[in-house]
Amino acid sequence: MKTLLSFIIGAMVTFTSYCGQAQNNTFTDKQAENMLFEFYTQHFKIWETHSLPSNVRYNKLDSLMQKHCTSKLRNEAREVFENVGVDLLTNDLIGNLNENLKVEKDIANEFGYIVSFISDIVTYADVPGKTTKKQIVLHVTVIKEGESYKIDSVK
Repeated sequence: MKTLLSFIIGAMVTFTSYCGQAQNNTFTDKQAENMLFEFYTQHFKIWETHSLPSNVRYNKLDSLMQKHCTSKLRNEAREVFENVGVDLLTNDLIGNLNENLKVEKDIANEFGYIVSFISDIVTYADVPGKTTKKQIVLHVTVIKEGESYKIDSVK
């Protein structure tokens, strides 16, 4: 009888611990998703505010990255922008603000999220100057630094 009781108590403790952990992971995934949605919404708004002088735009983007990106990614993004002129965080493909922005957990990567949006692309090959819509998919890795989530990589 004692063995059966010990087994049942052990099973209940394990089950309760597992359920609590699953709820905690879901909660933290939601926090990371919300951070990514907020980051990309603000990022798009800064890029699409055409009245901003380039130095003001750069400072706003840098502030946003400082808040939401690891120092490793910020340094990499600065280097790519200075050397190639491409925004590493969006691959220079900016969506229509948050109208089509989606952020979801990448089930294939423990720390991964998929950020997708539809962007207007100006073509040059087939019909020069024609605007078409293209689905953009970015694979983003998020890590926790202290109490906040930060973007660590974008592919």
